[in-house]
Amino acid sequence: MHLQRTKRNIFRGLLMLLAFLVLVIIGAQWMAKDAIAGFLKNELPSRIQLDYEDIEVNVLTGSAKLKMIALKVGTQDSLRDGTAKINALEVVGLGYWQFLVHQKITLRTLYIERPILTYGLKDKESDTTRRGKNPLGNVQALEVGSIKVVDGDVTLYKDQSDSVALKLDSVNIEISDVATDASRIVTKLPVTYSSLGFSGASLMADLGPYETLGVSKVEIKHGALVISDLALKSKYSKKELSWHLHKEHDFIDLKIPELSFENMELGYSENKYRLRTGIAVMKGPDLELYRDKLLPGDTERKKLYSEALRELPIQLDIPKIEISGGHIAYSERVNTETAPGKINFAEVSAQILHVQNIPGKKVKTSVEAKALLMNEAPITLNWSFDTQKKSDAFLASGTVKGFNPKNLNPFLESNLRVRARGDIQELYFTVSGDAVSSLGDMKMKYEDFEFSVLKKDRLRINKLLTAIGKVFVNDGSNTDENGYRYGGIEAQRDPTKSFFNYLWLNVSDGLTSTIIGNGKNERRKK
Repeated sequence: MHLQRTKRNIFRGLLMLLAFLVLVIIGAQWMAKDAIAGFLKNELPSRIQLDYEDIEVNVLTGSAKLKMIALKVGTQDSLRDGTAKINALEVVGLGYWQFLVHQKITLRTLYIERPILTYGLKDKESDTTRRGKNPLGNVQALEVGSIKVVDGDVTLYKDQSDSVALKLDSVNIEISDVATDASRIVTKLPVTYSSLGFSGASLMADLGPYETLGVSKVEIKHGALVISDLALKSKYSKKELSWHLHKEHDFIDLKIPELSFENMELGYSENKYRLRTGIAVMKGPDLELYRDKLLPGDTERKKLYSEALRELPIQLDIPKIEISGGHIAYSERVNTETAPGKINFAEVSAQILHVQNIPGKKVKTSVEAKALLMNEAPITLNWSFDTQKKSDAFLASGTVKGFNPKNLNPFLESNLRVRARGDIQELYFTVSGDAVSSLGDMKMKYEDFEFSVLKKDRLRINKLLTAIGKVFVNDGSNTDENGYRYGGIEAQRDPTKSFFNYLWLNVSDGLTSTIIGNGKNERRKK
């Protein structure tokens, strides 16, 4: 009897304890839910408005889940008002004690399902934007073991219009060991993390009045960035583009099947962001450029590449870029009577070393490129410069071998009103210069070289000018013992033109000197 009474007492005690625990859990659930709801209502920054359909809390697992979220964020920096719709936001492993007592949020996992973000871009950044205030409100620190974003969409709209500035679909993100605090959150790099995984599809970006950028897929994994099917294109056809222009501007059609960067690292120092990468690889780029020369010229000053790198708003350090399987085509419209002539470079490959602008880093940027000119003649270009030198000094050299000039006649006839014949067996040039002028040398081995000058209709030969030209142009005879003729190079840069126009001026001057001059191995005197 006594034993049975003892058992009943123990059973009653356990029931009471269980009931008490249930009440404690229910109370904790209510308190936690109320605390989270209160935080979302009262502690978020005033520019953030948050509504949700339901909130679920489980104090046993330390999880909380918000369903069907509608978020609105007020104007900040270069962004106008933004909205977000999120199917569900779930936190797992919430440290309630840290949250309630120390105003510190610690989470094991933050899971965001199907966020759809929409923002508008401002015309320019406002000087009235408040800076230096902790956007976490009264929270002093935040630590998250893992953040996962699943199947999101992002859309940015231009200024006050409904035109899309940027759109990215199927965004998936996974970040590990995310941390920030009240002092770090207001810096240029507001969070720290140990690893980042990112993928997105169907990127579209509006680059201004004339070009758009498209990418089929972007992925970051283990510090490497891979971009698939990049396309940079003019918004209009060649003819339509000319209707929209008031001065010369290139029609562009660039396709890159794959572009990758190893070991990407973003930092901030000396009031500049810093981007360092490992080797970059560009596979199969295909570039078509066209310019309507009948439009007024673009008289704005053009920077050489050394100056452009030096003045970037970000510190850049890419040790090597490898390019393979490329193709380049360039054409110009210089008259209304004939179709634009075109120059092609096939099987383009290049190795670009030390693309960088790090202050005090004493290493030159260099380019080693080769291709087939007009799909048949091997051509090379070696080029180097130091971004630290404000004179923009550079050294360039190149070769062309086994080239039949008649393959270039469609371009020469349309652009220069000349027709060429003969055989350029070898051509070598070396040029050193700066942003103002350059000097160099050229040597050629060629046979039966001849120019015919065309009339304005570009269909008939101007016999008089052709005959005069033959008096001055050497056909390839009168060479040294090795069969070479030599010429000097002198050129003045037109600052309204690109580096490649400058390079062509040097090559053109060298050709003129070699073919018309005495052919001897000496630099011309002024």
